[in-house]
Amino acid sequence: MARLTFYISMLVGAVAALPSPGRTSKAPPSLPNADPIAVMSVPQSNFKSYQTGGLVRYNSTEDAKLSKRWDCSSSPTLTYGDTDDGGPGITIDNDASDWRGFYFYHNSCDSVPWKYIWIAGKSTQFVSIPTGWEGRVQRGVDDTMLNGQPQLLGSWLEISWDINNGNTGWADVSLIRGCDGAILVWNPDGNWKGFTQWVLDGAPDGAYDQKNDGQWVIKATEGENAAINTIPRDWDIQQIGSDYVYVDDSHGSPVISTSNQRFSSFWPDGRP
Repeated sequence: MARLTFYISMLVGAVAALPSPGRTSKAPPSLPNADPIAVMSVPQSNFKSYQTGGLVRYNSTEDAKLSKRWDCSSSPTLTYGDTDDGGPGITIDNDASDWRGFYFYHNSCDSVPWKYIWIAGKSTQFVSIPTGWEGRVQRGVDDTMLNGQPQLLGSWLEISWDINNGNTGWADVSLIRGCDGAILVWNPDGNWKGFTQWVLDGAPDGAYDQKNDGQWVIKATEGENAAINTIPRDWDIQQIGSDYVYVDDSHGSPVISTSNQRFSSFWPDGRP
């Protein structure tokens, strides 16, 4: 029965992610695709990694009384690929065989994305991100990500620009809020974090949670009051390692930086 449930959830996600008519004509030509094997061939010992560095991470919900440099979006901006004028931003390489959606959220703004992009399978597009950005990118589908409710469960690509330090960019892959698939991120110097392997099958009982669209994924490793969910946390450490991703707030140094506010990312297919 569990195996049947997984198959049904994967089918639901695949149907939900299908592109609407006319989407293909709106997308600019694909940028060159990444070579993840070449990216990951650079040893971690060849570059500086940080436990946090200057990264401004998500630590509370939009309801918290925080001082922030932006207003939460009331409606998201859709793009199929932004013009690269040399400013800050990130490339997203969608390695799935079909279109996939990627959703950008400001820190502490969880109900409505700031921007989102649909990218054709095996295609790469650039997304412009303004100086001062602090937030995350998640994979997903419009039916849930645009329904006005927070969708925290899943893999996060966390990014921020440190405006007090020459606009240095910081990035990591976090599985603290769950894992719905792999993400690889790197800077122009070849410093990288994240992973590409499939880790969603074979986890022990107690490691899974269900997304609002019905997909079964690895559950959050931290619960209320930062209590550790040891079963999914230990699975993430075993399958990936704490030097490559955030498995909790205590392990590893999974953060990289960039001096020119540019990152690249590679997204193997997951369970959106």
